[in-house]
Amino acid sequence: MHGRARERAAVQALLADAGSRGGALLIRGPAGIGKSTLVDDARSTALGRGFRVLTCAGVQRQTSSGMAGLQQLLHVVVDRAEGLPERQRAALRSVFGLGPSTSPDPLVLAVAVLGLLEDLAQEQPLVLIVEDVQWMDEPTLNLIGFVGRRLRDTAIVMLVTCRSEGSETRTELALPELSLGRLPDTEAADLLAELNPAIRRETRDRILEEAEGNPLALVELSRGLLDRGLQDVSSLPARLPLSARLENVFAGQVALLPQPVQDMLLLAASSNDASLSELDKAARLLGVDAPEQRIRQAEDAELLHLAGGELTFRHPLIQSAVYGAASFPRRIAVHRALAEVFAGEPERAAWHRSAGTVGRDEFVARDLETAADDAHTRGALGGAMRYLERAAELSPDPQEMARRLVRAAGTARQGGLAAATARLAEAARKVADDPIVLAGLAFTESTLSMHANTVGPDIDHLIGTARRVAPANREVATDLLVLAAVRCQVEAAAAEVGHRVLEAVRDLPLPDEDPRTLLVKACLEPARHVEELAPAVRAWTRDLVALPPQFGNLLAAVSESLHDWVLAGHGWAVSTEGYRRAGAIGDLVSSQVRLARNLLVRGNLSGAALAADEVLRHGLDLGLPMLASYGATLTAHVAALRGDDDAASAALADADDLVAASPSAELRTMKGWTRGVQALSAGRYADAFDVLSTVTEHPDLCPLVVADLTEAAYRLGNVELAAPMVAEVEERTRPFASVLVTILIQRSLGLLATDDDEAERHFRAALDAPHAVTGYPLQIARTRLLFGEWLRARRRTQAAREELAASATAFDQAGAAGWAALAREELRAAGVAVSGPARQRDALLTAQEMQIATLAADGKSNKEIADQLFLSHRTVGAHLYRIFPKLGITTRAALRDALKFKII
Repeated sequence: MHGRARERAAVQALLADAGSRGGALLIRGPAGIGKSTLVDDARSTALGRGFRVLTCAGVQRQTSSGMAGLQQLLHVVVDRAEGLPERQRAALRSVFGLGPSTSPDPLVLAVAVLGLLEDLAQEQPLVLIVEDVQWMDEPTLNLIGFVGRRLRDTAIVMLVTCRSEGSETRTELALPELSLGRLPDTEAADLLAELNPAIRRETRDRILEEAEGNPLALVELSRGLLDRGLQDVSSLPARLPLSARLENVFAGQVALLPQPVQDMLLLAASSNDASLSELDKAARLLGVDAPEQRIRQAEDAELLHLAGGELTFRHPLIQSAVYGAASFPRRIAVHRALAEVFAGEPERAAWHRSAGTVGRDEFVARDLETAADDAHTRGALGGAMRYLERAAELSPDPQEMARRLVRAAGTARQGGLAAATARLAEAARKVADDPIVLAGLAFTESTLSMHANTVGPDIDHLIGTARRVAPANREVATDLLVLAAVRCQVEAAAAEVGHRVLEAVRDLPLPDEDPRTLLVKACLEPARHVEELAPAVRAWTRDLVALPPQFGNLLAAVSESLHDWVLAGHGWAVSTEGYRRAGAIGDLVSSQVRLARNLLVRGNLSGAALAADEVLRHGLDLGLPMLASYGATLTAHVAALRGDDDAASAALADADDLVAASPSAELRTMKGWTRGVQALSAGRYADAFDVLSTVTEHPDLCPLVVADLTEAAYRLGNVELAAPMVAEVEERTRPFASVLVTILIQRSLGLLATDDDEAERHFRAALDAPHAVTGYPLQIARTRLLFGEWLRARRRTQAAREELAASATAFDQAGAAGWAALAREELRAAGVAVSGPARQRDALLTAQEMQIATLAADGKSNKEIADQLFLSHRTVGAHLYRIFPKLGITTRAALRDALKFKII
């Protein structure tokens, strides 16, 4: 540990704190710089203190088919998964091939891994050593980052090593980092003197120059000289990159060994997940005699370690050197022998058969595609993606190559791997010309662009692709056109673009009664088709719970186009619960964005805050910045309505950091509306008007903004500034007869009216809208506030008091503290003595704590809550431990009484 006192102290501090809190550390540095030495020292310390140590290491692409790191880390403890919640247990067992295949969502699997590790740490502190993550597949890498960021409340320490050079650098983990640099010259000289006291000065200087302060280079270059007679300076390698020089040194050591030992090393380097018995069988197929003896010879040469029945290389560079230095024919022979040994395991056999294939081979490509299907079913999306990509490489037919690349891109998208999706899609585009393959490519790239803020095909491209594919496959064409219609709505596309989508749908032709036809009409021409759409969506509600969750989405999307936000809320709630039960986290988050917005529009701030918080967390976990940004924006909107200006600003800053320049008109509009409401709530009326007057881009959201714009103009003393927008929105939304729009327009007209009778008529029309109080309580409260102010200004004090008191009560119930304070000020001005509001229970708890507390109050166990919220069950317990003192209770049974509101 020469020259590493500071770094060692940082690692030892993590271990010392593990009794009270856990943590993770990413140790980054070039090959040979001492990362493995540092974690080996930590391993020894941990074992001496009674920790359990689990390890895994990334391996080069040719030697593993994916998820090998996860399986290596957990294979000795996966039997402990029985204690997990049901869905998490099934996910973990499926990936390990120990139970029925469930195709678990990646986030469900990540939570299952975290839960298993937390359970183990309850019995014995745990150290996880994860080496060479630069070679791990992306799903495993995402999983490690997920776990590492959630160890604070555990007795778990995770140490991760990563090379810093070249394109292998990984920054996605978002863990605290410790960088290892070169040893200081004096420390390097001391180490070299300790290794080789008799070394000559000129030789020492040359080694120090070549090693560049790299400890492994000092050790191995010095050892190389000893092997060659100490004084042979000329035998040092030429000036190559340091890792290449070290690999050359190791390759030289391997070359001195007998050929059977080299073959044994190559077998071990080619299959990290092979057992000793499997390596023995493969060795005999290669004609290697006495395999066990050959392993001992490799151990004697200090290239391998054999412990606990497992082989590991002394350093990852040795594995690289062994594999890289082997002749191509010998590598082929080794992989073919391994494929024969794994004949009873189709996935492993197919992978090694592919690695042992020269040129293109359709039969092997088909085997890999079958392996991809199996891996996908088990939930091993990283392995499935790599099988498909390798199958494409082996495909003799360019169209089969393109089809498999598109499948690989789709699998990567499902796994939340935006960069891999883009890379595979680009490769497919270069060779694809089949219309159906191109349609699949367009669908994948377009869907990714909506969730991950990537560049995708424009809407006209979707239309053109759909027209080309329609003669061969009408269903694929329909899916593309529906997606095009949705994008028209989300992006507020020009009317002529929407007309082109409608023309393409008519040309299919798609039956009028097909729900997808209704969705297209709702997205593109809702006012024109309102008489057809309204009864259709109401008819769907009868059997909605029994239908797949996507029908809930369909109902909700059409209802929002008709500005029926109450009916839409029913649809979003049904689809969200359906996706939650299925464990389909990606679809769940997409639906939750809409549910959170819907709850916000309907004035349910507590429910909106919970849903928005979950969207933000899951969007970040899944690597979907567009959805995460939407979650942060909705969180800011709730904070603004609650009168928390600082929290609103912080959440909006987070939203902008996630997606600074959004291609989505929907998200741009939502951000603008939120900023306007924040300014309005804080009394910055000029700022509010300036922002809200620009929020006119999105047809569904623009009507929601009109009353806020009018109020901002009214409080500026120039209400007529809002008149043009009020008139335009009233004309455009008249066909819908929407309760919500009626409230907003009538309230705006009340402020605009110059005649008192006319103004009062409009205010009362807003308050008397059918089901307004139950459907939109916050909007009714805001109407009462403005009406009460208007009445007080006309000295109708008693009537004003009634409206203002009702509004203050409603604001308190909604948690809209800023508006409640304004209502109380007006009441005092009207001669009513009022006190401040009681402290809200949901102000004491975070959004996630409130969600957990509510579910616990409903009688759900920690494991049931964990399965529902995609958390580990011990994380749920830790939250409840913090919730009880916040609420002033000591038992779970007291939760129901402590929570004084019901989330609707």
